[in-house]
Amino acid sequence: MAFFRFVHLFAFVFWYGTLLYFTLVQAPLLFKNLPREIFGLVQSKLFPTYYLISYICGTLLVITYHFLHPRGWTSADCAKMTALYLMLLFSLGQGFWIGPQVAKLRVERQAAEEAKDKPKMEALGREFGKAHGISSLLNLLVIVAGMVYFFYLVRDFKPVTSILKDLF
Repeated sequence: MAFFRFVHLFAFVFWYGTLLYFTLVQAPLLFKNLPREIFGLVQSKLFPTYYLISYICGTLLVITYHFLHPRGWTSADCAKMTALYLMLLFSLGQGFWIGPQVAKLRVERQAAEEAKDKPKMEALGREFGKAHGISSLLNLLVIVAGMVYFFYLVRDFKPVTSILKDLF
C-alpha cells in the first residue's frame, strides 16, 4: 500500500504543480515577453506534453485511489473522487476538444493576418477568443477541482513517521 500511496501523492503533486506553474508562471511570463506569433508557436509545442501529463497523472490518481480505498467509501471519499474525475474530465476536454480548435484557429488567424484579410482576421479573432475563453475556463475548473482534492488530501494526511513505518 505504501507504493500506491507514493505513486498517488507523486502523481498529484507533479500534475498540480505542473498545472499551476504552466498557468500562473510560464504562460503569463511568455505572453508578456514574446511577440504574439512566437508565443502561440511556443505554447502549441508545449501543450501536447502538458495534456499528456494530465492524462497520465489523472489516470494514475484514479487507479491508485481505487487501490487505496477498495470499499466502504465515506462522503469525503466521494468528494475526493469527484474532484479527481472532474480534473481528468476537464483536462481531456481541453486536450481533445477545445485545444485542437484553439490551435487550428490560431494558425488560420495568423494566415489571415499575413494575407491582410481584415474581415476574416477579425472573425477568426472572435472565434479564437471564444475558444480560448472556454479553454481557460476548463483550466480554471481543473485548478479548482485540484484545490478541493488538495484540501481533503491535506486534511487526511498521515504524518511522515507513519508512512515510513509502513515502508520499513
